[in-house]
Amino acid sequence: AAAPISPDVIRFFRAIGVNIKQLYGGTEQGLVTLHRGDDVRPETSGPVMPKVQVRLTDDGEVLIKGENLFCGYYKSPEATEEKLQGGWYHSGDFGNITEDGHLVVMDRMADLRELKGGRKFSPQYAEIRLRFSPYIKDVLTIGGGDKDYVTCVVNIDLDNVGRWAEARRIPYTTFTDLSQKPQVIELIRTDIVRINKTLPQWARIKKFANLHREFDADEAELTRTRKIKRNVVEERYKDLIDAMYGGASELTVEAPITYRDGRKGTITTALKINSVS
Repeated sequence: AAAPISPDVIRFFRAIGVNIKQLYGGTEQGLVTLHRGDDVRPETSGPVMPKVQVRLTDDGEVLIKGENLFCGYYKSPEATEEKLQGGWYHSGDFGNITEDGHLVVMDRMADLRELKGGRKFSPQYAEIRLRFSPYIKDVLTIGGGDKDYVTCVVNIDLDNVGRWAEARRIPYTTFTDLSQKPQVIELIRTDIVRINKTLPQWARIKKFANLHREFDADEAELTRTRKIKRNVVEERYKDLIDAMYGGASELTVEAPITYRDGRKGTITTALKINSVS
């Protein structure tokens, strides 16, 4: 299994003369799409190959039909019947087809979340792309269940945002202080707006909050390979998440802090809840 290459990675390599391209396929379906010639769109996996058909279900699952498909799973007719229906292979991938015929693969269907109105969205798709911002160290998108829109909580990258602030003579004392600066909030908002433009209307992030501290593996918020433990973080920041869906403009929290000179302490601070237009 694999995931799509980040659009920024494709742009970088092509900018230095490496003719990198993206494709989509698999064991059961062979080659399905491929960037061909100069028709390279970093956000997509390319147009469909000749003699291959691709369509989407109402839920957005990618279905494939053509001479490229496998005949079935060895001695497993039940699994074959589940995946091959009416000649169409059900990939289990969630995607979108652009107006000019390029396929965008966003996530696995099993990893999607369903909003209150029944629309599905991919948490991973937005998270991966936001993490490529030099100003965002980590991010968790939230939605599903009784929630009718998508929000996110952000860990700013202290080193990069700190240098950015110093270059603009924006004073700050702690990570918490820096994260809530209006200029920093606008910096993060700009990144979210950029990613939102690549998402369906219903899947766009409508509100966000910059957290006052980084996610911490020692607090069981991350695995040792720095993957977010979604359930742990959502439970720990439940009050903040509820505030984002409850119409509040900020939430007061108490937090341990470390000053730039190494001193430690505890402060009470207001985390701003920000809208994305």
